[in-house]
Amino acid sequence: MPEGASLNIHDFARIFRLIAAAKEGAEALELRNLVHLTNMALLQVALDWDGLDPESVPDTDLGRLVGEKARIATSGGRENLLVLHHP
Repeated sequence: MPEGASLNIHDFARIFRLIAAAKEGAEALELRNLVHLTNMALLQVALDWDGLDPESVPDTDLGRLVGEKARIATSGGRENLLVLHHP
């Protein structure tokens, strides 16, 4: 993140929702590599959201962390995201 820039909970939630929507699209199209990349991106957003470095806190349950952020990002925020499906 650029120096002096700061993201708030709404910014992280929006980024998380956008990546999650891309993951859903990749799953629907059976694009395994893209699903894998979006999973990595979701994990990175969750880590950045909490300011965590997985090497400095190795006991962190990363699956739980991503799930927690998914719940926060989708609680009441999904209406702000429009996903257009290509026919």
